Amino acid sequence: MAQVLLTLAVGLGCGYLFFRLKFPGGLIVGAIIGVAALNIGFEAASFPTAARSLAQITAGSFIGCSVSKADLKNLPRILRPLLILVAGYIVLNLTVGMVVYHISSMDLVTSFMCCVPGGMTDIPIIAADMDANVPYVAVMQFIRMAVGVGFFPLLIARVANPTAPVREVSPAPEAAAPVPEAAAPASAAKLEKDKGPAVILVTVAVGTVFGLLGKKLGIPAGIILFSTVSVLIFKLVFGRAYIPRWLKRAAQVMTGCYIGTCFGRKELTELRLLILPAVLLLLGYVLNCFFMGWLLPKVTHLNRAEAMLIATPAGASDMALISSDVGVDSPDVCFIQILRMIIVVTVFPHIINLAVWLAG
Repeated sequence: MAQVLLTLAVGLGCGYLFFRLKFPGGLIVGAIIGVAALNIGFEAASFPTAARSLAQITAGSFIGCSVSKADLKNLPRILRPLLILVAGYIVLNLTVGMVVYHISSMDLVTSFMCCVPGGMTDIPIIAADMDANVPYVAVMQFIRMAVGVGFFPLLIARVANPTAPVREVSPAPEAAAPVPEAAAPASAAKLEKDKGPAVILVTVAVGTVFGLLGKKLGIPAGIILFSTVSVLIFKLVFGRAYIPRWLKRAAQVMTGCYIGTCFGRKELTELRLLILPAVLLLLGYVLNCFFMGWLLPKVTHLNRAEAMLIATPAGASDMALISSDVGVDSPDVCFIQILRMIIVVTVFPHIINLAVWLAG
């Protein structure tokens, strides 16, 4: 118990430090680095595997809350670019994963999971459920995230034209006129009710019950799949579901602590083996970004900058900031990234299992 508390304290402290320094994915990355250092230096890190399930339930519930009925009104508009994007990512994931498998010592599942365009919080935990090499997957996912946040915006700003004309979205009726001041208290009260303790408790309960059901059924990535879909359906049916950001951040710290315990001296010495796979993966992402920047403007309403932004391997929350930094203010970009994240964490593990089965 003492080791668990020490691990949590180190992970929380380092995660908070990196978060305050505005490091990409600071909470989880800081927790991984701090706990890994504790484990490598003193072999004193320990964290319960039950935290892995809890983190997946929280992450899945948070993802399920990210889509509303209002968002679904734009689904027909963005369906074509979304399907093209996902198809491109599937081809990229399987192609680069297979190449990585043949040029490295990784097993096939690890090779594919390293190349999944998912989240730093979600994919390493899912990889653990699929018996992949968690440290390898965590490092590759960090590289994907860091380059997606740090390099791709500069690339897009240099080669794309964010001011290119796009088809305007018809404004919603309620946005056409200002809300009367008298309605503000009612809106504030409704917002408070939608995000109150009771709603949080019910959302967590729904995500937990169905997440554990997914685990019980033994479905690959079943915890995060069932928690995401159940909370999403719950929100669409009842109009209310909410997971506070602090709870997601707690899940990030727990995830970081768990992944950090998977790093030992052996894993540290083997990280040099990831240099070539990382270069190949980043090259694949760059080529995919340029390809989508060429293809999507020809067959969809997106301009080149928007097309390259939705093909950027960063997180959905990061894209809101990145898009404004390069002069793009389009709700389609953020919504497509959210749906991409949902599809990746719920569908890609099953595609990978099928690919591994066919290859075996």
